[in-house]
Amino acid sequence: MSKLCSIIIRTKNEQRWISSCLSAVFSQTYNNFEVIIVDNNSEDRTLDKVKKFPVEKIVGIDKYLPGKSLNRGIRESKGDYIICLSGHCIPVNEYWLENLVNAIEEDDSFAGVYGRQEPMSFSTPSDKRDLLLVFGLDKKIQINDSFFHNANSIIRKSLWEKLPFSDTATNIEDRIWG
Repeated sequence: MSKLCSIIIRTKNEQRWISSCLSAVFSQTYNNFEVIIVDNNSEDRTLDKVKKFPVEKIVGIDKYLPGKSLNRGIRESKGDYIICLSGHCIPVNEYWLENLVNAIEEDDSFAGVYGRQEPMSFSTPSDKRDLLLVFGLDKKIQINDSFFHNANSIIRKSLWEKLPFSDTATNIEDRIWG
């Protein structure tokens, strides 16, 4: 039997992207998952759009700190694997979750696996530049360094229980954890 995955999606005013994100999530070939939304006081229609999907839980937070937000969502989760996905990130195809699970199951010593974040057609020029600088144009497998990226990642919940994300970091919680 496939392991349960808990997909933790952080949102703040993501009305432009969240329906596309959730449509892609709920179209996956790997279907043993729950979705938990961690929302930081969205003031747009994000939550109205979220409520049209069968999400397991919506958790509100008052002060956004990236690691603290993830930790809050993970504490509410039931899965063996934790998938971190930003509300403005749209899985590229229906095999996205299956590919993440297969990758982490390749080796029991893998703490986590992340996927590249690619710019979208409407990404700003500076966002496109930044993503290309971080991920490059070539596909690669990174094993020997501690870079990690939570916009699109999977980790083992058993490891998170021992090493949660930083509750105080104002950014790069993923790289600190990595």
